[in-house]
Amino acid sequence: MRPEKASLHFVQAASIRFNRRVFPAFIMVQYFKLGSWDRFILLLLLFGLLQIPFLLFSENILLPELLWIRLGERISEGWWLYAQTLDETAPIPAMVYAGLAKMGILNFHVLRYLAAFLVLMQALWLNRMVHRYQLVAERNYLLAFFYIVFSHLGPDCFSLSPVLMANTFLLFAISRFFKILKDGPGSEDSMVLGIWLGLGMLCYQPIALFILPVYLSALFFTGLKPNQYLLILAAMLLPMGGVYVIYMINSAETEFWTCFLAPFRLRFLLSLVGWEINLAIGGILLVVSLVGWAIANQNSRINFQRLSFTVFFFSLVISFLSIFLGTVQSTNQLIFLVPHAAFFMCQFMLCTRGILMQEVYSLLVGILFVSGFYGMADPTFGKQILGHNLFVENPPKGFTANFANQNILVLDNDFRFYKFNKPATRFFRYYLSDIEPGYSQTYEGLIFWYQCLSENPPRLIYDPNNLIPALAVRIPEFGKCYRATFYPHLYQAIPGKKFGGDVGEL
Repeated sequence: MRPEKASLHFVQAASIRFNRRVFPAFIMVQYFKLGSWDRFILLLLLFGLLQIPFLLFSENILLPELLWIRLGERISEGWWLYAQTLDETAPIPAMVYAGLAKMGILNFHVLRYLAAFLVLMQALWLNRMVHRYQLVAERNYLLAFFYIVFSHLGPDCFSLSPVLMANTFLLFAISRFFKILKDGPGSEDSMVLGIWLGLGMLCYQPIALFILPVYLSALFFTGLKPNQYLLILAAMLLPMGGVYVIYMINSAETEFWTCFLAPFRLRFLLSLVGWEINLAIGGILLVVSLVGWAIANQNSRINFQRLSFTVFFFSLVISFLSIFLGTVQSTNQLIFLVPHAAFFMCQFMLCTRGILMQEVYSLLVGILFVSGFYGMADPTFGKQILGHNLFVENPPKGFTANFANQNILVLDNDFRFYKFNKPATRFFRYYLSDIEPGYSQTYEGLIFWYQCLSENPPRLIYDPNNLIPALAVRIPEFGKCYRATFYPHLYQAIPGKKFGGDVGEL
């Protein structure tokens, strides 16, 4: 043996002994490089260990959870989404929340248990999909491991959010696209792909943008015909069209478009987290993805795998841009980045040779996400140090002691008043109502106000923006049904009186 080769073998052997003795904790991720049943059990145990503290010991309700619960309760009582409840939540999640409310199990604990189950299923589904289409060199649980780790973006990511539901349909669509890419387009593949995207759009509307990477990838790597592109688009719009027809028949088209298209806004109407948190977490996921993409492209020699890197890269761009869309700025908008970061991180682990570098890089990223997750899951630390408002604060003691358990109209974006009081009237999310003081100056505006108040008369009206005084002057019936309370800006219904019970004069 040549001296240089002997020296190389000696260095490699010494490195292995050094890694085993000095860094015994840095071999955790390597366990998931095999796809055996014992690794699967270890993965489930790890997932349980990461989630048990948040699922069992966190008693603080998130603001998104409160709004989803109140929405489900209201729809289960027979009120129409959009037409009688101004809310941008897409139809499928709204119906899920309403179904849970009908069964009497709609609470934030159930939402978190269901979300944890859904995240685990997504991780295992994606892991199985990349093996089915041979997007990785060998069978392992690396992708599922990183999916679980990266899903710890924020506490609202482990609650049953519309974005999390939409991500499930997006994964189904990605799987169908790789079937087309590997086996060629079948007679039904284009339609099924479009329907999966359409159902995802009925969970979270901006998922419609993912048709762009699908079209771009199909243009470069598949033999789809022009009519199949149109078929994908038509199938994607079909579920939304079916819902729209129902609203059109009931003369509620305006409300449908106002609420359904609201998540495509570039300006957030309510911010629960600051830009620094979203961009920091999203930037880390983006950097992780780009590093894995670069390493995988340099080391992979299998053509189909290299095509998959480009497909995921196109989708990664849209996922990052989706951070800037929506009405409410929160960490759950980052969920679309998780499959891409997990896929490219898995490729990084399989393509790089240095075990020590793999472990250090993986564990540092994992510790960063998990520690950040539990930092945000602590209401005190999250609010004072990280400056977010994800958790619901209690209403003022004076309000809670005297006015709890009465339905309320909140003419403001202060949703803590929903914690012990159910919302009334269609102004469920005030920021979507576009109510202006000038509404009380026009005949059409007064008719709108009268219709909303008489449709679902509230027992309480909280009006910090002083919209009610001008309204009460022009609708005499209001003064006969409501009176001011000692609590600032709060009006209470007079006992025995119900607004709209007897038609008043405008």
